[in-house]
Amino acid sequence: MFTLRKCIPVILTSLTVIGNSQAGDQWSPPPQYYAPATGLSGEALQSVLHDIIDNHEQVRYSWPPFLDLDASAANASRVNLIYTDATSPKDNNGGAIGNWNREHLWPRNFGIGNDGPDNSDLFNLRPSDVQVNSERGSLFFDNSDPEKSLPLQFPAPGCSKDHDSWEPRDEEKGDIARSCFYMAIRYDGNDSGTSNLQLSDHPDAATSRFGKLRTLIQWHHLDPVDRVEQKRNHRIFTNWQGNRNPFIDHPEFAGLVFLAPYPELDHDNDGLGDWWEYLQFGNLGMSGKDDPDHDSAGNLMEFAVGTSPEDAGQVPGIRFSAQDGSIQVSYNWNPVATSTGITATIQSSVSLRPGSWKNVQPTSKSFTPGKTGSGNITLQLPPGEQSKRVFYRLQILAISKEELTP
Repeated sequence: MFTLRKCIPVILTSLTVIGNSQAGDQWSPPPQYYAPATGLSGEALQSVLHDIIDNHEQVRYSWPPFLDLDASAANASRVNLIYTDATSPKDNNGGAIGNWNREHLWPRNFGIGNDGPDNSDLFNLRPSDVQVNSERGSLFFDNSDPEKSLPLQFPAPGCSKDHDSWEPRDEEKGDIARSCFYMAIRYDGNDSGTSNLQLSDHPDAATSRFGKLRTLIQWHHLDPVDRVEQKRNHRIFTNWQGNRNPFIDHPEFAGLVFLAPYPELDHDNDGLGDWWEYLQFGNLGMSGKDDPDHDSAGNLMEFAVGTSPEDAGQVPGIRFSAQDGSIQVSYNWNPVATSTGITATIQSSVSLRPGSWKNVQPTSKSFTPGKTGSGNITLQLPPGEQSKRVFYRLQILAISKEELTP
């Protein structure tokens, strides 16, 4: 007799989770704030997000907003400084050595005006040590070239620079990336005194192209949204400008807007291109192995077998039957999975040890369409040795990221 075991299907991929920014209602946007953006990507999403966040209330270029937005959690009489992982007394603002002033993350030299809403936009400004601010200057953001790195003249632990770029601390990289994403979406040159700000892998001050975009996308993954960033975003919305940073509220928007030119990027090395994952999974989780409903079946598995990644009650099912030494296996399958490079393979093992699993070639295969696009695949497997106990599993695998790009 055969001993048949229904194994939880496995996906042979690795995982880096990007968390959902909305940890609770306290810092979340109002209901329907992003409703017009539902289902969009690329230029269409960029246009809608611009319409949602533009025409904000312009604040005066002054000191008070930062006393509210950047107050230290450890000491409310001090403000947090960008780049230096330090704080400074709130009343220590100014232009002298030892003071803190206002750092434009997207520099004025790259298209920011002197008196328009872009100059005082709080999503682009951070308190900074005067000397460190001056040293960063108008360098664009990128990973520093070790062979061309330059020594820092003033203390900025974790930061580095080379001849044309500045690399901040790892803990600030995602915050800075999302600020730059916001600026590129918010300013299209239609506000008086502003320029059409763009992100590019080829920064050019003369055309207001800043970057580097590819690096900023990587930083967005490296340093996910945290509660400090959520709180600052919400306070800008409620206390100052009346608009929000979409890329803090919905980190997946970054991929849906900016990833299209980079179909080969695969930040978590799971064989699934980031762009494909963003389009398929969106805010449910941006990796094929993310499991938003905690039912032990990741997004890729649920996508392949046609179950809902948001419903723990819908668990992928595999049905085995054995009669006279013949084995039949059936499972649900989404035909779109095959067309996007995802495979399903039956494997067997007599020991369950890693490396012992072998592919089983079915003797026949049939597909019965279902009502919702998915259907049922039935496989007839060849008979095995009657004297051995055999275990079977269904393996779902992304063949290669190249085959998954739309």
